[in-house]
Amino acid sequence: MPEIERKLETSERRLALLQEGYQSTLEFIHKMEQLIQFQDKIDTPSSISEIWNVFLTDIRILIEIEACALFLVDEDTHEFIRKGVSPPDKGAICQREIEFQIECGMFSWIINRREPAIIPSLVFKEKKIIMLPLSTAKRTLGVVLVLTPIEESAITQENMKLLTMLAKQCSLVVENTVLYEHLKREHETLEKANEEIKILSITDPLTRSYNRVYLNERLPQEIKRTKRYGHHLSLALCDIDHFKEVNDTYGHQVGDYVLKEFVFCIRESIRDNLDWIARYGGEEFLIVFPETDVNGACIMAERLSSAVSSKVIEAQGKTIRISASF
Repeated sequence: MPEIERKLETSERRLALLQEGYQSTLEFIHKMEQLIQFQDKIDTPSSISEIWNVFLTDIRILIEIEACALFLVDEDTHEFIRKGVSPPDKGAICQREIEFQIECGMFSWIINRREPAIIPSLVFKEKKIIMLPLSTAKRTLGVVLVLTPIEESAITQENMKLLTMLAKQCSLVVENTVLYEHLKREHETLEKANEEIKILSITDPLTRSYNRVYLNERLPQEIKRTKRYGHHLSLALCDIDHFKEVNDTYGHQVGDYVLKEFVFCIRESIRDNLDWIARYGGEEFLIVFPETDVNGACIMAERLSSAVSSKVIEAQGKTIRISASF
């Protein structure tokens, strides 16, 4: 009986560990889903203050913070200017922290590395800070300084992955906003500026395909027109096969480049000014074929699948081939 009881206790402990791991995984997935919706929470065109407020809401879900400050690159002086801080009374001390980090050289290392880092604070005594670079493939946009009461040893790899994802989502939105403000200054009339912003509002910032906003507006119009005139309309949902392996093997920057090349390949293969592609989510895309019946759509899907499989993608000295399911 003691042996049976020991085995039972061991089994119960193992079951408890499995349940705990399962629950942690669910929480991680839930947080990822919330971060993916970052852009959907912000109006277009947006302001830096609006982006900052959404960012603060999301980061507080991921990690406990004592202070958080946003610094963006000034296009004219190329200096890092404080654009937001929480709580407001931490602005001056966060500014000193950034200035000291710049002086010691740690700041430039983080910016060039383009990855979040946990480093010793030079102002907040005996504490660590997390630096989140905000950057895209085109430019460095800024950095977020995060002071947390959590010990470095308690900050998990999952925490850092989620913070990386949040910084990436924020970077894309900030880049669009910076571009919007730049366009406002450059264009002579507000009408021309609004036209450009409309394009931004319906365009996926990474792949430059259409986004969900455009899809939700345009597709019902296509369906209505098809019914009215008795024409054909076909849709093809596609996704890149094993895309997670691309990210895991080569990194997210290469993964982003693969997404761009995939969209470019599709656009080269579909009909100009008639067919169109929209990013549905992640590596999933929807291709719309107006004036096309089912047989025609199947032929197009096979042609697109062959074009994607034949494409050779060169990125960071690596040769990558992908395939897609339609």
